[in-house]
Amino acid sequence: MINRLKKYLLKRRLGISKKNIDITANSTFGNYENIIWHDNIYIDPMAYIWAVGGLEICENVIIGPRVTIHTSNHRYEDATMLPYDGYSYKKKVTIEKNVWIGDGTFIVPGVTIGEGSIVAMGSVVTKDVPKYSLVGGNPARVIKERNIKKYKELDKKERHYMKLRK
Repeated sequence: MINRLKKYLLKRRLGISKKNIDITANSTFGNYENIIWHDNIYIDPMAYIWAVGGLEICENVIIGPRVTIHTSNHRYEDATMLPYDGYSYKKKVTIEKNVWIGDGTFIVPGVTIGEGSIVAMGSVVTKDVPKYSLVGGNPARVIKERNIKKYKELDKKERHYMKLRK
C-alpha cells in the first residue's frame, strides 16, 4: 500500500499521472520539468535521472535498475575555478522508441539512443547509438544489429511490453 502511494505521488509530481508509465518510488529525478514523457515507459529501481539539459523518453522504453542519465556537464576548459567552475554545458538526451537500457548503464549528455536499440548492462554511452543496434562496454560500442524484419513486424503488431503486461 505504501509503495503504491509513493508511486502515485511521484507520478503526480512528475506530471505523468495519466500515462502508462511505471516508475519505482525510489528513483531520483532532478529538473524533471525538462523531461518529455511519451507513453508506455518503465523505469526500474534506483534510476538517477538529472535533466538539466532536457530529456525525451519516447514510447515503449524500458530503463533498467541503477541507470544514470546526465544532461549537463561542468566546464573545466577555460574555467574560472578549479577543478571546474559554476558554468554547465546543457545537452539534451533523447531515447527513441522501443529502447531497452540495461542495469547500471551510464548515459552522458548530448547522446541519442536510436529506435529499437538495446544497451547492455553496465555500459557507458558516450556517443549516439544507431537504430536497431545492441551496444555494450565502456565506452559503449556496437556489438551487433537486431533482426530489423522481426523488430518491425513486432512493432507493427504493437507487441510492446508495457502495453501487454497490463
